[in-house]
Amino acid sequence: MKKWVLLTVSVLTFLLLLSACGQTTGIDVTEGDSPEENPAKETEISDSEDAVTSDESYVIKFAHVVRPSTAKGQAAEMFADLIEERTDGQITVEIYPDSQLGSDREITEQMQSGNVHMNAPFTGVLPSFVPQFQVFDLPYIFENPEEAYESMHGALGERLNEYLAPQGLRAVGYWDGGLKHFTNSVRSIETPEDMNGLRMRASQSPLIISQFRALNAGGVSIDFSELYTALQNGTVDGQENPLSNIVSRKFYEVQDYVTLSGHGYMGYVHLISESFYQDLPENLQVILDEVATEVSLWQWEQAALDEITYMEELEESGIEITELSPENREKFIEATKGTFEEFLEIDGAQELLDLIN
Repeated sequence: MKKWVLLTVSVLTFLLLLSACGQTTGIDVTEGDSPEENPAKETEISDSEDAVTSDESYVIKFAHVVRPSTAKGQAAEMFADLIEERTDGQITVEIYPDSQLGSDREITEQMQSGNVHMNAPFTGVLPSFVPQFQVFDLPYIFENPEEAYESMHGALGERLNEYLAPQGLRAVGYWDGGLKHFTNSVRSIETPEDMNGLRMRASQSPLIISQFRALNAGGVSIDFSELYTALQNGTVDGQENPLSNIVSRKFYEVQDYVTLSGHGYMGYVHLISESFYQDLPENLQVILDEVATEVSLWQWEQAALDEITYMEELEESGIEITELSPENREKFIEATKGTFEEFLEIDGAQELLDLIN
């Protein structure tokens, strides 16, 4: 009962924060709102009469790796619908969900080559392109999604955006994935010692692999699309993910234990190819930016609401659920603090930590 009360209160508090952010920025998340129906948008566009315009049509290939049913998958569909509506069909979006075009890293590489134009990779993939994004892989860097939202939509996000440009990428939004938790098929995890000897799937981020190493657990790199099978076959004993992925991928079918550790955070960066973006007429860039901002706010709201539903399904699945005590949480923090020293070897790392703190 305790976790239900805390989770519900946390979600409601976060939704109030997001509502205030929407009012502050003038974002109206009413679906179907077009520039013609919104005087604020109409004024912004009419003030750019000298903007470059064109009758040319554009197609955005938007690929991602999660189920369409998740908040991230739904946000991609919402973006596609709104951008087509707001541009009167001048921009259309083709969605390729569920790893149809490869892993997050492969999709992002295709963006650099021009074969794909948009992705929303989780932050743990981006260090392969921009090492500074490892800031999101630090353990317990955010206490809750509220802190993540404020940092990603503040000075931290702005600074990281500057690192993306040389890689031919542009962030048009940051999306919420949720706090990460441990699952495994061997034993309940309550203390760092319980991780000893476990073979845990890790993303390609060096800091995440280092965290598992600090916990005496082997970090095995496996593509997300292959993770269910790897867990089922015993290639790895466990993994870390937010509830959205644990539940939507039904990892509880092939795992016996879940620990609500909240030891890390998974965010998504809504990326567009910089060259594709620059090829758009200025009036279409304005519309794309507006839609991306609107969808981003909706996605965070939906992700917060989904947490409650995911917890319900997790409890109904029969998997054994463990919550870290405050004392054991501190033990995990102490055991993995060495990853901060490793992160500080990256150019600009201290600046990024200062922007969070």
